[in-house]
Amino acid sequence: MSHWNDEHASSYDEQWGELNFHQQIPQLAGVQPGFNIVELGCGGGYLSVCLAQSAQHVRVTALDPTPKMIALAKERQDKAGLSNAQLQFFAAGAEALDVSDNTQDLVIAAFSVHHWQNPDKSMSLVFSALKPGGKIWLCEDLNAPTEGSLEVHANLKALDGLKSLLQNSGFVQLSHTLHHSHEGDFLVVEAFKP
Repeated sequence: MSHWNDEHASSYDEQWGELNFHQQIPQLAGVQPGFNIVELGCGGGYLSVCLAQSAQHVRVTALDPTPKMIALAKERQDKAGLSNAQLQFFAAGAEALDVSDNTQDLVIAAFSVHHWQNPDKSMSLVFSALKPGGKIWLCEDLNAPTEGSLEVHANLKALDGLKSLLQNSGFVQLSHTLHHSHEGDFLVVEAFKP
């Protein structure tokens, strides 16, 4: 997502930065007290804050490669009164995920996989980061456009592309659901590290 500039970031955040659906994600993704969570493509951090506030002693590491997004996210973190022990932001893409192997309970990528610069490498890093039995939770808006000035992997906005990426990376127990609301039609795909 390094091809995003400040204008893209501000425009995206204004339109999609705070969705009611974001508030549902911690429960949908099964966040539990004490979870270590990575969020990839955190944008302006609204979901990151929801995750950090969703259960006791949750630790969220949130990545986005766009400095403007990280600045917006840190503003939301400050407003919510969350410490760096609860929520930490890093200006980095999914392909630069740098956490210890087998330490994360949950990795979330909401509306971001199709922007990853190197999906195969990124998913391999996600797989390594997760504890055995850990879960990846992906969400894509089926109605969002794939054309425009930003590079998009259109195949990763569809179930077949996401399933293939996950299976090739070693994930098992793939499942998917559709969530329909006035905000969009959201495809959710979950899988586990054996």
